[in-house]
Amino acid sequence: MDSSAKILAKRYARAYMNLDGKAYSAAAQTASLAKLEALRVVFSAAKPHLKILIHPAINSGVKLEVLGKVLGTVTGPAADFAGLLVRQGRFGLFEEVMRQCLALNDIFCGVVQAEVSSRYALSEGEVARIDKMIGCVTGKKVSLSQIISERVIGGFEIKVGDSLIDATVRGRLDALRAGLLKG
Repeated sequence: MDSSAKILAKRYARAYMNLDGKAYSAAAQTASLAKLEALRVVFSAAKPHLKILIHPAINSGVKLEVLGKVLGTVTGPAADFAGLLVRQGRFGLFEEVMRQCLALNDIFCGVVQAEVSSRYALSEGEVARIDKMIGCVTGKKVSLSQIISERVIGGFEIKVGDSLIDATVRGRLDALRAGLLKG
């Protein structure tokens, strides 16, 4: 996906989520999560028919009719939003819009997404220590997901946003190799 499409998806997400200027509260968080869930329901219903909904040769009237039949009794802002994307010829952005909505919700709720990659599953204690460490550094709540990766020989990698903490055996060997070649 090119950068202009990502920018457009971000704009659609901001418009759909409508979180600007709202104070963070339990009620606002609940409403935000309800919007995300409604969007997920619409997307899961429409996904099998994605080829029809994004095909350039099919006019928007037919696409709206297909979307109406696919959604059936699903109504509300999420269904209206999907209809808007169809009318604008931008239904292909729906998945990226959902990703952007999730990111906006995380920012709104003060949550940071993090991934820890390791060869084997980490113990609950290790995960809790990593979670606590990231929380202390970022000052936000952490949503930590574990990824089991064959490329990690030993140790682990932590990815938070664009930052990567490499505590793998391969990373240490690469650093040692670079130090030996440099000196």
